[in-house]
Amino acid sequence: MGLMRTEPLWWLLILLVPLLGIAVSLVNRGDQNRRSWRTWAGGPKGWLSTLLRVLGLALLVLGLCRPFTTTPDDAVHVNILVDLSESVDLQSARDAVAALPRQLEQLRAKDSWSLFAAGNAVHPYESPQALLKDIDQWIDGVQDDSLRCDSALSHALMTTRLSFPAGKSRRAILLSDGYPTGQPLDDVMQVMDKEQISLRFGKLDRLSDPEAAVQSFSSTVPTAYVGQVVRLHVELGANKSMPAQLRMLHRGVVVKQLPVTLQANEPFSVAVDIPMNTPGANVWTAELLPQEDRFPLNNVMRTTVQVKGQPRLLFLHRTPHAMRLMSKALKQQGFTVEVRGEHGLPETLDELLAFDGIVIADLPATDLTERQMTLLKRYVSDFGGGLAMLGSDNSFGLGGYYKTPVEDVLPLVSRYEKEKEKPSLAMVLVIDKSGSMGGLKIDMARQASKAAVELLSGRDQIAVVAFDGLAYTVSEMRYASDRDTVYGAIDSIQAGGGTNMYPAMAQALKMLQETPAKIRHVIVLGDGMSQGGDFEGIAMTMADENITLSTVALGDGADANLMARMAELGRGRFYQTNDPQSMPRIFTRETMQASKSAIKEDLFSPIIAQLHPMISGFEQADMPFALGYVMAKPKPTARVLLALETGDPLLAVSRFGLGQGVCFTSDLTERWGGEWLAWDDCGKFWAQVFRSMVRSSDSTGIYTTVENHAEGWVVHLQSSDENDMPLPGIQWDAVVLGNGGEKQTQLVKTVGYGRYQAKIDGASHQTVRFSDPVNDHLKVLHLDQGYPAEYRLDGRMDRVLQQTTKLDPSDISDNLTPVDRRKSIVMPINLLAMLLLILGILLRRL
Repeated sequence: MGLMRTEPLWWLLILLVPLLGIAVSLVNRGDQNRRSWRTWAGGPKGWLSTLLRVLGLALLVLGLCRPFTTTPDDAVHVNILVDLSESVDLQSARDAVAALPRQLEQLRAKDSWSLFAAGNAVHPYESPQALLKDIDQWIDGVQDDSLRCDSALSHALMTTRLSFPAGKSRRAILLSDGYPTGQPLDDVMQVMDKEQISLRFGKLDRLSDPEAAVQSFSSTVPTAYVGQVVRLHVELGANKSMPAQLRMLHRGVVVKQLPVTLQANEPFSVAVDIPMNTPGANVWTAELLPQEDRFPLNNVMRTTVQVKGQPRLLFLHRTPHAMRLMSKALKQQGFTVEVRGEHGLPETLDELLAFDGIVIADLPATDLTERQMTLLKRYVSDFGGGLAMLGSDNSFGLGGYYKTPVEDVLPLVSRYEKEKEKPSLAMVLVIDKSGSMGGLKIDMARQASKAAVELLSGRDQIAVVAFDGLAYTVSEMRYASDRDTVYGAIDSIQAGGGTNMYPAMAQALKMLQETPAKIRHVIVLGDGMSQGGDFEGIAMTMADENITLSTVALGDGADANLMARMAELGRGRFYQTNDPQSMPRIFTRETMQASKSAIKEDLFSPIIAQLHPMISGFEQADMPFALGYVMAKPKPTARVLLALETGDPLLAVSRFGLGQGVCFTSDLTERWGGEWLAWDDCGKFWAQVFRSMVRSSDSTGIYTTVENHAEGWVVHLQSSDENDMPLPGIQWDAVVLGNGGEKQTQLVKTVGYGRYQAKIDGASHQTVRFSDPVNDHLKVLHLDQGYPAEYRLDGRMDRVLQQTTKLDPSDISDNLTPVDRRKSIVMPINLLAMLLLILGILLRRL
């Protein structure tokens, strides 16, 4: 007999108290003057009654311990786990699963079994036939990357062990090629041994299709100087002999290509010497082009070389040729300058970090995606990059940067107080509210409309007309100073109905005809095909009455040709976008463009507003004239270094996170900056400005080593002072950014005197920034895990599985020890206890 619990046994001590009380109560049975032992105890019947009741109480306590008896039982439960990851040959797995029905016939009626497919997760199956159906689909080419991209055998064994029923012998059968990814099986085997789970291993063939892969890719040095030749090591492998081509790429451009001949199951090493000509983080890609291949995923690996050299600036201008004089002047001052056009802003953080500073010279926000602007903000705040904006028709509010992530970084805001002598503006927003505008589209349309209203001065006027199958006056023409009323009206716009744009345009025309404002403008937003109307006629009527018309076509369903034609006839601008989130940028840009009040053109003399290292050594009298500028307003945190006699800022700077933002409201082309470009100290002055702005070295004072593991990376750090002595007690500010721009704070632990460690979870590629703000040290790491371990060809068979007993298909339940089946005896014990208590009471009363 066994007990499920033992704690209630302590309660037996309590029985001593009632036992003494019962004995004393029997005194009345004897002579009170002659207390012989026999009389005092109440005689034999009294003792027997007491004994029966004590035994009854003891049995009740024993029942609380949940007693049981055991009998040997040779019933078996078999868990069958089939590894179906990409490294397993599917035909081999299919043959093994097809043989399962014959093997399961060996089990008796009282035995049971469960079947699972393992990979990146565990999927249960009711029968081998159901699993065979899925395997046949995969053999025919149907992909299941979510299951087959990993061999997480450790996780699979730990999960499926929970399905074993109680009271049966436990047998786990693993059918696999024996090459798990992730955690090794040592810990799992300890758990299984403790739980008496017997494991048998059935070997499956590895992938037999021709396959080649890049096994490793590294540089002989982590850092280099511009012009230095660096040796890059590439190790290749293949399971079949085949010819291939190896390409070395930098920023998507093939720098070298060489033929290689791969031998079956033999490593092939290649050393490629390449000069490092680009300062910053150089991300190199090794790409293998084999003659035959199954998985293209493992044909590519990346490595990063930090190249030290001249500060590197990226200028963005719609007409790159216009920046030629400024570019030449900066190059003479030791800068590496690259000028790109309207689609030149990098799409990834790694590409941004190849530059020390970004200068938006003439590029509207409508040419950038929300993700690009968010990455720019993080480039400055989290990685210490520099961002500058120059004045132009496409900068600040004129470029639609109002309330964008880019404006968050800059020291100036696009909103300003319009001068009283400037002509007033009357504007009508014509908004499509048809059913197709539901969800995000109508939300962004409302947000864009309110952003446009916010930029207007109190003397400007605004009206809002919405349309579906009919036209609705959402807000009558009123002064923009009554913003709250207009905002409330805009919030009432709800999507629904058809699409008939012409009546709404006619209503907008009527409103503006009745308005005496000097500047009158219409913005039309639509996402579909409208019912008929004389759209060209009404656009020409607006133009004849000096009313400008701009149009926004949202989505592929919009009639872009009609919208573009109306904007052309209405002497406005046409925008086409598939991204609803770009609408606020378009509307704010249009509002600023229509107001014709953000630009001043004349001769303006700079005034030094405050001393700063950025302009140190230059006298006010030597500063050239500005021929024009864009009006903007300083933020409270901005430091205005140069101002104009109008009081408006010309050059301003502010810190944002780890980096800096700089604004120059004039430009550096021949339009407004001709005097600056002709100035003898032009190159010297702007070199000093940009050197103060750009990102400092991303390795100053911090030493790192990186260990690559299956689960990610372990980074060892040490921050040193100017004497190269380790600095203890550092409170690290560490941030991890993934490929998609997602941001995550990273914990850094102290592991010794002046030594620190960070464990970073694995992903294909991560950019990590470590900052020591007290000592002004910064380090940026580009970590590349390569492709998942499942697709490697150089793996080794797991040591535990090599030592595991092999499966005997003729006896899948061999050598299992019968388990003791437990049978509860709580009920009999309780019945016996009640019987003894009743007998004791009856005997006491007789």
